[in-house]
Formats: sequence, C-alpha cells, structure tokens
Amino acid sequence: MNQTNLLKRYLFIFYSNFINKSNKSKAIFYHDVHKNDKYTNMSTSINLFLKHIEIIVKNNFKVVSNINNETNQIEISFDDGFQGIYDNIERISNIPIQIFFTTSHLNKKNYLSKDQLIDLNLNDKILISSHSNTHVDLTMISKSNVEFELKKSKDILENITNKEVKSLCFPYGRFNNNIIEIAKNIGYNKIYASIPGYYYYPTFKDIINRSLVQFANGNEFKAIINGGDHILKEWYKFKHYSKF
Repeated sequence: MNQTNLLKRYLFIFYSNFINKSNKSKAIFYHDVHKNDKYTNMSTSINLFLKHIEIIVKNNFKVVSNINNETNQIEISFDDGFQGIYDNIERISNIPIQIFFTTSHLNKKNYLSKDQLIDLNLNDKILISSHSNTHVDLTMISKSNVEFELKKSKDILENITNKEVKSLCFPYGRFNNNIIEIAKNIGYNKIYASIPGYYYYPTFKDIINRSLVQFANGNEFKAIINGGDHILKEWYKFKHYSKF
C-alpha cells in the first residue's frame, strides 16, 4: 500500500471515530466481485465483500434496495457491469444491489451478456440502471451527444428488462449542471455521483452522494459507513464537478 492510501485510511478512521461518527443512511459502491477469475483490477474479493456486509449488520445498518429512512440504511451499487457479479450471484443473491451498466459493453469480454442481464433482472433484489452508453466523460462532449448517450442507454436497458430505468450514475463520476438537467429531462429521477456524503444531505441538488469502498479493509470500511470519508468531500467535488 502506498503512503497516500495509508494516510487516507488513517484519516478516515480518525475522522469517523473522534469527529464525525454517524449512523445516517448512505450509498456505497464497487465495480465487481471475484473468487478466482478477476475481470477488472477494480474488483473486490468475494470474501472481502461479504466481510463488508457483516460489518454493515454489526453496526446496525441494513442493506436496502431504496433508502427510505434517514438513518441506518445502506444502498449498494456496482458500476460498469462486469461479469464477476454473475459468476458469484449464488453468494450475493439475497443482498439488494443496483448494477449501473454501460450498454456498449453488452456481450463484450469481461462484461455481462444480454442473457445474463435478463437472468439477473429476474431477481427482485437486483436493479439494472444506466451508466451511459459508452462510458464517455460526459463533461467533454456536446449537449446533444450527452442526450444521445443517456437516452440510448435508457432505451436499451428498458428493452432488456421490460422495466422503466430511472436511475443513472455518471461515468468517471464527472458531471455539470447541463448534464443534470439533460438527465432529468430524459426521465432519470435518481442520479448518483461519486462524492462521499449522506443520502439525505446532497452535496448538489438532486444528486445522490456515494462512497467508493471496493478496496477498504475492515477498519476503513467501518469508518466510511460512519462518515469517515467525508473529510475528502471537497477534493472529490473539485475532481468530479464543473459548473458548465
């Protein structure tokens, strides 16, 4: 582990244990899980993921499909749509998760296939949502191309799932005010960023905070669900948000 990541972990733990410990509800996210085959370097071992679930329960939180209480609830999502989710579904099928899928990845190596998405969609604890069409940085393309990216993804996923797709998370976590308005006009009413914070205390209007936890060890994960990563909120805002 490099010194920067080690320092971040100590900051999280100190901040949550002594300054900002909270049981407020929040969203957390991963990219994939693996036992043997790893489809991305962003993947979390299935044992670590299940350890995280144990920590959630021990700290009086509950994993839910949709947060509807200000305290003690956790939403879990996976970005991109890697195949490890399907490979390990027997281990996680009883855990509510949301998969933010990049539709141009459909049927490609390392990613979920159409048949796998259809199968996952049969599980009422799994929600299939949009991560754009091509995983482009939306802040770097025209408004018309943003609209195309978000609408095409929505249309493809609705055709596969036979459900209305209302949730979106931004590729690379990057967004601006124009992108928010375009997404809302297309029909997304739950829009997720990658900025740490509590669910009912948005950093930006109409945008849901999320905390990245995929490599967190036990102590760090406990600190994050208690709000320890909020100390880095301004850094994440600077990295991910531009006004226009």
